[in-house]
Amino acid sequence: MVERQSKEPRRKRRSSATLARLEAARHRRVEQLERERENEARVDAALGPFVEAMTAIEAVERRRDDRIGALEAQLGRRLAELDRQRAAKVAEFEWSAEQVRADAEMEIGEWRAVMATSVAEIRAADVGAAETGALLGISAKAVTALSRSAAAASDVDGQRSDADSTHAEAVEAATSGDERAVEAPVGEQVEPSERDSGVDVPAD
Repeated sequence: MVERQSKEPRRKRRSSATLARLEAARHRRVEQLERERENEARVDAALGPFVEAMTAIEAVERRRDDRIGALEAQLGRRLAELDRQRAAKVAEFEWSAEQVRADAEMEIGEWRAVMATSVAEIRAADVGAAETGALLGISAKAVTALSRSAAAASDVDGQRSDADSTHAEAVEAATSGDERAVEAPVGEQVEPSERDSGVDVPAD
């Protein structure tokens, strides 16, 4: 009897070297996957602080901008107040300076009147304008101007003296007991009959 040979091929056994290579490849893959998991965990761990830092920086920038805006607004208000104070000080200075100038002009005018009187006295002594100027150390033109000023002041004083004299005469007449001696202003004169009758005259 002939034995039947099996037609199925025998499974070849892998060599030890092949198994070692496969095991090494599997081990490398496991290590790679482990490294990837570690890297992913490392990335996740770094993302948290980064996002926290970025959020904190944005908050700090907002606070910075808000504080700078408030400081700028405060600076604007203080500058406006300083401008108002400056304007008030300038106005006060200008008023004071104007008062000083006015006082000085008044005092100078008084001394010029003294000078004009002196020039008038010298000219009244038959001293010419040129000689008077040489004597006083001023120009002949200034001598003429001072002479005119003295003449104008003399005319004003004369008119004032006449007015004071007229006023004094009127006051004396009014207080002397003779009412008729005082001339009433034009349009207000009263006829003797009307004044003495004691009867009110109705207005037209």
